[in-house]
Amino acid sequence: TGLVWINPSPNIRSLEAALLYPAVALLEASRNYSVGRGTDAPFLQVGADWIHGSELADYLNRRHIPGIRTYPVRLRPTRSVFAGQEIEGVRFVVLDREVVQVARLGLEIASAIQRLYPDRISWNNCERHFGDARVIQSLREGEDPRLVADRLAAQAAPWARSRQRWLLY
Repeated sequence: TGLVWINPSPNIRSLEAALLYPAVALLEASRNYSVGRGTDAPFLQVGADWIHGSELADYLNRRHIPGIRTYPVRLRPTRSVFAGQEIEGVRFVVLDREVVQVARLGLEIASAIQRLYPDRISWNNCERHFGDARVIQSLREGEDPRLVADRLAAQAAPWARSRQRWLLY
């Protein structure tokens, strides 16, 4: 477009962070989970004092999430959750933003954390971000996040079709 990037938020400093924000922030309401606020890469990484970065990165990479690769990291937030503490986590790298499915990525992160670190997340605090307690219940019961994402997409399809005639771009 030729337009200069303007940060929409002090913590969203790049197109990649803006793209990943809805997925990475899905669990942010849990008070023991960092989305990288207070680091040089907010919303491009997550971590906690109970996460093992290499384990989580390996798990997520085995899920073959379109357009995304994860790497283990150590981070030390200067503010927000875990301020001043070194924690482990994962960094998300966007390989192809045209194929990234943000909703699926968020569900994959939530599912991975539930599988690898059961009940570490305060799901009740996060319910508002998910918008539907049934989604959380599905993930807690071990349903494949791809199926959850497909079900949500099917539910949204009629709305997407009905709004089409009002879109300008």
